[in-house]
Amino acid sequence: MYRRLFRHFLVLSCVLPLMSFRMEQAGMPPENLLYDVRSAIVTAQADVSRQLVAETDRLVDQAIHATVRQVSLPRAILAVRIDRTAYVPLVIGGRHEARVRVEAIAVGNGEPIADGGFKVSAFALDRANGDEILAERIARRIAAEFRLREQGRTTLATALFP
Repeated sequence: MYRRLFRHFLVLSCVLPLMSFRMEQAGMPPENLLYDVRSAIVTAQADVSRQLVAETDRLVDQAIHATVRQVSLPRAILAVRIDRTAYVPLVIGGRHEARVRVEAIAVGNGEPIADGGFKVSAFALDRANGDEILAERIARRIAAEFRLREQGRTTLATALFP
């Protein structure tokens, strides 16, 4: 009796972890909305801080240059527009918000091939650091949407063990 129960338990404990593995299909086509991004242009209205625009441009360009594509994809340029920013003071620190529009433009003919927008917010204890944190969030979101490779900041661990 116990031997049969033990066998069932052993089979179940071996089968359950194997069920979590999933093999990808061999003939899977690449994603339709994946582009070979060549460069990015970040623009904003006059009331948006220059530091936010410059830092966002630097971080997105850094992610673009760090990305290497193994397959041939349609080439595109990103037009990033920071529409509106806001600062909401809190009891401790404050929340910085930005509304961003991103347009992918084909390199070959200059026509827009994708368009979208998103809203980003970041918390900062100091108002001076808010633009930098917000720029990192914007660049991280763009890198995630277009499958770009981010290069994070150098830390002691990455400096010692590359």
